[in-house]
Amino acid sequence: MHDDWVRQIDLELDGELSLTERAALARHLATCRHCAEARVSHLEMRVAFARSAGDPHARTVPRPRIRGRALAFWMATSLVAGAAAGWLGHSRWGGPGPGSLEATRAIFVAQ
Repeated sequence: MHDDWVRQIDLELDGELSLTERAALARHLATCRHCAEARVSHLEMRVAFARSAGDPHARTVPRPRIRGRALAFWMATSLVAGAAAGWLGHSRWGGPGPGSLEATRAIFVAQ
């Protein structure tokens, strides 16, 4: 059983696990001392290899990579949310009115 989790740890350190798989691994590491120690030793070994290979700034904590599909999904979601908020705000509070923008400015300046 621990061998499967150790393989998952290697995949996590390589950045190849999905978010749900990383969450499951984190839950397991919180309760399993053997696997948590295995992760620490894997991290230390990777940093030692990287430093011996000439990277003095090797990190012990891996950075998760943002995949292209996830980035595209969140960009599209934020654009749709922004458009919906703009439409809702315009329908709720209205725009500058039937006149031109310059006429609206003239009203503000005159008052």
